[in-house]
Amino acid sequence: MVIRGWPLEGSTANAPRDKAGSQANGRWPASFFVLLLAAAAASAGQTAILAFLPALVDPARGALSSSAHDFHVASLTAVHPLAALLAAPLWGWIADRVDYRAMLRAALVILALVTAPIGLVGLPELYALRLVAGMASAAIIPLGLLCASFAASGRADQARRFTWLTAFVFLGDLAGPLVAEVSAAILPRAPLMILALGIGAVGAALCAVRLPRWCAPCIDGGDLPAPTLGATLILLFITIVAGGGLAAMHVNLLVTRSAISLSREEIAWMLSLCGLGMLAAQIFHAKLDWLVTVPRRLAGLTLGLLAVALFMFPVAASMAELSGIIVAAGWSSATLRLVTSFWISGGGAPSGVKLGFQHSAASIGQALAPLAIAIVAPGAQPLVLWGIGGLSLALLVSLPLAWRPPAIVKSSA
Repeated sequence: MVIRGWPLEGSTANAPRDKAGSQANGRWPASFFVLLLAAAAASAGQTAILAFLPALVDPARGALSSSAHDFHVASLTAVHPLAALLAAPLWGWIADRVDYRAMLRAALVILALVTAPIGLVGLPELYALRLVAGMASAAIIPLGLLCASFAASGRADQARRFTWLTAFVFLGDLAGPLVAEVSAAILPRAPLMILALGIGAVGAALCAVRLPRWCAPCIDGGDLPAPTLGATLILLFITIVAGGGLAAMHVNLLVTRSAISLSREEIAWMLSLCGLGMLAAQIFHAKLDWLVTVPRRLAGLTLGLLAVALFMFPVAASMAELSGIIVAAGWSSATLRLVTSFWISGGGAPSGVKLGFQHSAASIGQALAPLAIAIVAPGAQPLVLWGIGGLSLALLVSLPLAWRPPAIVKSSA
């Protein structure tokens, strides 16, 4: 199988490539690393605010009832992925028809502008800022994956680029809360201002580098047919469950817990630990070829690990137990996100619509789980986690029946 993607503009177009799909000297062009930073910036803008939501919702500490407080915290968590759910397929559809590069760059600038005022606005404005931030992130991550596909020289190279780009998404998850804590120490009233400046700097850098406009003709998919409808649906359901399980854990850290009460700094630490688990998963998969050679087995094992983490999370009785569960959940969610994004793209030319729908599926879980926690009775939050764990096990059982990924023959140099 041969994939004839354009290299990122600014690299040597006719330079020979090694088996990894990089230039002969083993290096990717600088524009790809700016793309990685863009993916990290998009995810950092989501996780950085989470630990601050309880204080932003109720600055007077006690002005709202406990149920109203938890409702707004969960709802503000859900607004971001809900906006992404609605916007991602639209951005993907538009990107397949116009120059996606302008959309990608504009989304980063918009994300910086709506991140900067956090802490300086009231509750209604905070909802609006979270909504626009979700719409911007819904463009950055799928279009970043689309750009990585355009630059790939083979299916294995595409897998490696997807892995690294997804790794930087989770690096942003890890770094976001830590950067926000540093920013809050310097600018307490605008805790995300420094992060916003960083996102703006990445946007400026992305405007300065050259990216491929499209891929012509990208993939000869004769030996790699596109996933069937049944396979695509189960991969989308896996994406929903993986995103929902992790989002449910995040919200449970923010609302009242019976066993462990966490401070804002401890919540930020847990969120960063989750990001560390996500990042470790991507580094692990970058060194192996399981994503290409044994994807169904990898997905099945990871669904099982996610289910165990979801069932154990509500009964964790110590910080050590909670930390281990959070890392395992982050690893699982990140691995499933990588498997589904890579295989939903399937054979044929890389499609913004397909990647948009995959991002939308991830956003469904990230939106519905917090909303479920917001509406259940106080103390019933563990039922949401156990329900998602049950769905993980159901998908594990049905996976061999619905998805039979084709064998991939590695392309030669």
